[in-house]
Amino acid sequence: MLKTLIKITTLIATLSLTACVSYTVTGPIGTPLHPATASNPRTAQIADVVVAIPSADDATRTAISRSLTTQLNQYVKAGGYFKDVTEYPVRLGENDVVLKFSMTSLQARRAPHPAYIPGALLTLTLWIWVNGPIYVDSFDVAGDLVIVDREGKALAAAQEQIKFEHNVGLYGREYWSPVMGAKQLNELVSNLLQTATAGLAAPQSKEE
Repeated sequence: MLKTLIKITTLIATLSLTACVSYTVTGPIGTPLHPATASNPRTAQIADVVVAIPSADDATRTAISRSLTTQLNQYVKAGGYFKDVTEYPVRLGENDVVLKFSMTSLQARRAPHPAYIPGALLTLTLWIWVNGPIYVDSFDVAGDLVIVDREGKALAAAQEQIKFEHNVGLYGREYWSPVMGAKQLNELVSNLLQTATAGLAAPQSKEE
C-alpha cells in the first residue's frame, strides 16, 4: 500500500511539472503562402518593423524588429508582390512605395491540457502513450500594414488578427520541436500583403 502511494505521489509530482510557458512569436516566417499572380509595377522598400508589444523591453523590441525586417524583405521578394524590392539607402523613384509593418501582438502560450493530469492518473499514464492531449498551444498574432509613397502619403492599408489554439500530444511534431506561432505569423503576413496590395492602385503615367 505504501509503495502504491509513493508511486502515485511521484507520478502526480512528475505530471505537475508541466507548467504554463509564454513565448514571443518571431518566426521563422518561412515562404509566402500565396505568392502574387502578378507583380505590382512599382519598386518597394520595407521600413523597419514596428514592434508594439508592451510586454517587451526596448532592447527586445529592437532585436525582434531587426529580425522581422530581414525576414519580411526576403518574404516580399519571394512572393513577387512588386516589380522589385530594394533596401535603404537606395533612393525611391517617384512611383515607388514603402511598406510599413506594425506588429501589435506576437503572443504564444503553452499550457497543460485541463484533462491531462486526471486522464493520465486514471489510466495509469496510458493517456500519454495513446497520444492524449498533454498541452494546449494558443496563439494571438496581430498587426497592420500601411503602404506609403516616398512622401509618406498612405496609398493602401490592411489590418489583421489571428487567434488559434490546438492540442499537442506526445507524438505530435510540435511536442518535440515546437516552432511556436511560425505558421500563424506566416498567415498574418500573407493576409496583410494580399489585402494591402489588392487595394494599391497602379501608378499613373504622366501625360505627354
